[in-house]
Amino acid sequence: MEKETLQYTLRQYIHGKLSEEDSRKFLSYIKSGKDSILLQEIIQEVLDDPIDQYLLDDPAILAVLDSAWDQLDHHINKSEIKLLRSWKRIGAIAASIIGLLAIGQWFFNAETDNSAPPAIQHVISPGKQSATLTLANGKQIHLHETRNGRIVEESGIRISKTTDGQLIYEVSSNTQGEIEQNTLSTTKGECYRIKLPDGTQVWLNAASSLRYPVRFSKGGNRTVVLTGEAYFEVAKDSKHPFIVKTANQEVKVLGTHFNVNSYADESAVQTTLLEGRVQVSSHNQKLLLAPGEQSSLTAHGMLKSHPIDTAPVIAWTNNEFMFDGDDIESVMRKVARWYNVEVIYQGKKTTEKFGGGISRFDDVQKVLRLLEKTGAVHFRIDGKKIHVLP
Repeated sequence: MEKETLQYTLRQYIHGKLSEEDSRKFLSYIKSGKDSILLQEIIQEVLDDPIDQYLLDDPAILAVLDSAWDQLDHHINKSEIKLLRSWKRIGAIAASIIGLLAIGQWFFNAETDNSAPPAIQHVISPGKQSATLTLANGKQIHLHETRNGRIVEESGIRISKTTDGQLIYEVSSNTQGEIEQNTLSTTKGECYRIKLPDGTQVWLNAASSLRYPVRFSKGGNRTVVLTGEAYFEVAKDSKHPFIVKTANQEVKVLGTHFNVNSYADESAVQTTLLEGRVQVSSHNQKLLLAPGEQSSLTAHGMLKSHPIDTAPVIAWTNNEFMFDGDDIESVMRKVARWYNVEVIYQGKKTTEKFGGGISRFDDVQKVLRLLEKTGAVHFRIDGKKIHVLP
């Protein structure tokens, strides 16, 4: 389907304006997996709509959404557990459709139905595409509250928000003056994409920030500062190296695809290369990575590299959790950042290693049930706290 047609059909379905036959055809189309990426973008646009987002903040409506997700599991008989490297699927997208239908039905029947959906005590929602842009003058722009289109335009620099959830910088050729710095930051439960002035694409994960110039100097390096995690697809420019600085590390590239994980609560800063070449340095240590290699800078300052399967590392950019021999603490750090929860360990921590994949759009209970299938761990949810038990 073309985007406009798919978007129109989705909204007609949400508001209950499709016939039973057309609704059945639409659900079959979703289940088929066709246009899954486009459909996911359109769902995100719908969720970014101010009215829909307001509805999603209501715990009672979220109860309906949770119930709809559970019904979908039964409806399409999908397995919630996927084997390693089989983690791309359509289930989360279809779940979002069914959930949005439930919201639409509740909203439009509210005036004639005085019985509200049952209240729930615990609501742990998945993260969303959102971030905060901080300009050089200190002004903050919360992107999920901002309309698509041009956000700022001054001194030859235009900043725009696209319909597919991306921040884009455009700089005119005659722009001069002081080079100012902007910062894009996410909290727990947020992620966002940005296209830098040189054309470099950056995916920013939850609880992260990226500081960058609004335009790059014509005679120097292209330097950005990262905290947290980001995936980079760097625009090629042999005369102007692209440099990513973290707390104790520097990554230098000319044009390549790589991921940097520099969360303060991780045991090491990890740089993973997908294509091209990167030079990783820390103090007097330097490493040159080849595709399929990862460098680790330990808390003790030791820099080393090793081969790695890159798919689990960048799974988050496709809105997936993918575990590949991860211990329970590593897994739960990812869960805590995305679902914005506190993790509390009780009793002896399991030494089990976890493997498998599941959508980040799934209910957190589904993620926890996947981990419980090993028999090595059990979870108890108390509000926004997840207790991890033997």
